Amino acid sequence: MNKIFLPLLAILLLTSCHNAELETLKKENAVLSQQIADLQQGKTPTKTKYILKLHLKQSHFSLSIKKHLKDYANSIDFEIPVDKEYFDSVKEGEKIVDKFRFGSFVLYGSFGDWEMKVKEKIIR
Repeated sequence: MNKIFLPLLAILLLTSCHNAELETLKKENAVLSQQIADLQQGKTPTKTKYILKLHLKQSHFSLSIKKHLKDYANSIDFEIPVDKEYFDSVKEGEKIVDKFRFGSFVLYGSFGDWEMKVKEKIIR
């Protein structure tokens, strides 16, 4: 019974798929089969990594040179891996974060904000 049921179920599922779905499944199957063959041969899998190099800085609305120098000295660049969809949705130079620091304004009377920009897009 089990030997007949499984092929019958497979045929039923394959005939219910649309041609586009069937082609997509065949492509995915081919990729997975290649990955299995590579792993059996001892190869390490290579996967494309999407990395954003970001620039984070704080800026103040002030006439004090000391504050501006401190903001410049404290700015940092760092890399972070992201998924392909997000990688494709941002552009170099685009601001990701531009937030006013309300707590500093209330507590210290400081007008400042955080800025985070995409400095570079890297594919490895």
